[in-house]
Amino acid sequence: MNDVIKKNGVNFGIIIGIVSVLISTILYIINLELMFSIWVGIIMFLISLGIAIFSIVKSKKTLDGYITFKEAFTSYFITMALSSIISTLFMFVLFNYVDPEAKVTLSEIALKKSVEMMQSVGAKSEDIRSTVEQIKDVDNFSIASLAKSYIFGLIFYIIIGLIVAAAIKKNKPEFEN
Repeated sequence: MNDVIKKNGVNFGIIIGIVSVLISTILYIINLELMFSIWVGIIMFLISLGIAIFSIVKSKKTLDGYITFKEAFTSYFITMALSSIISTLFMFVLFNYVDPEAKVTLSEIALKKSVEMMQSVGAKSEDIRSTVEQIKDVDNFSIASLAKSYIFGLIFYIIIGLIVAAAIKKNKPEFEN
């Protein structure tokens, strides 16, 4: 693997990870309900995507304006995988060691929001009760739940990364005149 690709992936992954931790900390301090805001999620995703794309563009520039699909995807993947693991570890420590009571509060908020959403779409009472029981049985901040979320998030990032890498790649010409 090209050192430039690896270096940029790691550097920008750490940057996104730190930004994610800072934003999560701010949300934690201000209001835990903000962690369920669709707009906060969209903004975080766009910030992460923008920085990951910048990682590829910077690598491409360093490589004289050329970057293969594999190099572009690798830069993106390292960036997103590292930033996601930093964010996931932060959430695990915060809600299992620093403030376990916040985990309970977040579970209650998630339950409330799920019930509201199901009621708004006209779900049957028995379906709502069943969902409530399922939600109560899950610890969303256990190592297993966070690992599962990390993997599913990574799959989503891989799909986006394949598209981004295909759009940004630029192979060196095989024959120069």
